[in-house]
Amino acid sequence: MALKRNTWIGAAAVVVLAGAGTAWALRKPVEEIKWRTATVDRGNITQRISATGTINALVQVPVGTQVSGVVTDLYADYNSLVKKGQVIARIDPTVWETQLRDAEAALQRAQATYDNAKADYNRNKRLAALQLVADSDLEAKEMAMKTAGGSLESARAALSKARINLAYCTILAPVNGVVVARSVDVGQTVAASFSTPNLFTIAQDLSRMKVEASIDEADIGLVAVGQKAFFTVDSFPDKQFKGSVSEVRLEPITTQNVVTYKVVMEVSNEPKASQPARSDASGSTARYVPAGGQVYQGDLALMPGMTANVSIVTNRREGVLRVPAVALRFNPSAFQKDSSAKKDEKPAQGRGPLAKGLVAKREDRLWILENGKPKAVPVQAGVSDGQFTEVSGENLSEGMAILTGLDDSKKAATSASAPIGGSPGGMPRR
Repeated sequence: MALKRNTWIGAAAVVVLAGAGTAWALRKPVEEIKWRTATVDRGNITQRISATGTINALVQVPVGTQVSGVVTDLYADYNSLVKKGQVIARIDPTVWETQLRDAEAALQRAQATYDNAKADYNRNKRLAALQLVADSDLEAKEMAMKTAGGSLESARAALSKARINLAYCTILAPVNGVVVARSVDVGQTVAASFSTPNLFTIAQDLSRMKVEASIDEADIGLVAVGQKAFFTVDSFPDKQFKGSVSEVRLEPITTQNVVTYKVVMEVSNEPKASQPARSDASGSTARYVPAGGQVYQGDLALMPGMTANVSIVTNRREGVLRVPAVALRFNPSAFQKDSSAKKDEKPAQGRGPLAKGLVAKREDRLWILENGKPKAVPVQAGVSDGQFTEVSGENLSEGMAILTGLDDSKKAATSASAPIGGSPGGMPRR
């Protein structure tokens, strides 16, 4: 009897606990969705395109040789300051001097032949006037004179060419500037048979530089001549240099199926903030700087070949209504359980919601709360800087609260505080 009474008591306890659990579940409040919000404010938006470019002198002239031979002398080296017309190298002139003498001798022979042919023609012409020489003979003498005259002109041209080739043995600086590259040494043989070998590269003016950057085809349509550009270099990370777009080249460059276009920006070089101690040219490692030759001391900050982190300002809007860019990509439909709350929602056009309700592309609408439920507000999106986007519309006003996402901070905190594999009370499950 005692055993049966305990059984009935246990069954009654189970029924009471089950009833209490059911009542608690019925009284449990429905979890309310909490939204992250932001406000429509008024401010400035600057649209930029970022790229990486290379710095070079605005005018950079390769200096080559048009004759072959051995380099006998060099009068300039790396960082040498040169003037236009200054002798900077010499090629062994022995072969070309020989060709010049040969051309002079050929000219003398051609001159003598022509003089003889001319005298012979004039003599036969006088005889023909006395009808002592046939007309055909006179014509032959005239033809011989003209042929000798042509040979004489050819010999003169050959002499002029030999003189020019001999002059090419002396290499002159074509512009004022700084030598930024030297490709030969004394004793080296250069061959100009098929192409002109470069001896030096001279930067005409280091105070004016250019930045060449490759812009993706998706952004090139926003770039135009005259736009402002800003960039930094690794040597001076805290300094921002200013320039402007001077050229947008139409030539497409395809690399691994990616099309880019070259954009050139001009910038004024600036002096370094602090100058290291200088040394004279005699202490330089440059081997071919003549005595008294001037050497560039590195007074300017930008140097050819530096990598520039470029930012081109393509558009700027001041004092416009703006919202966080994420607000135009947020779609709360994934979190709405009441289908009637979606009556104002536009079709997503095949773009399904991503994580946390974000869609793949921005939409021309914002979401506000009306009676506790999200409501779509149509807008017109404008310029964006990646963080804020310009918006306009009849139903927009400064200070309006808009939805930007789902506030899941409480859920994350609960998940972080719950023990792994444990019960809410912290007791291990059995």
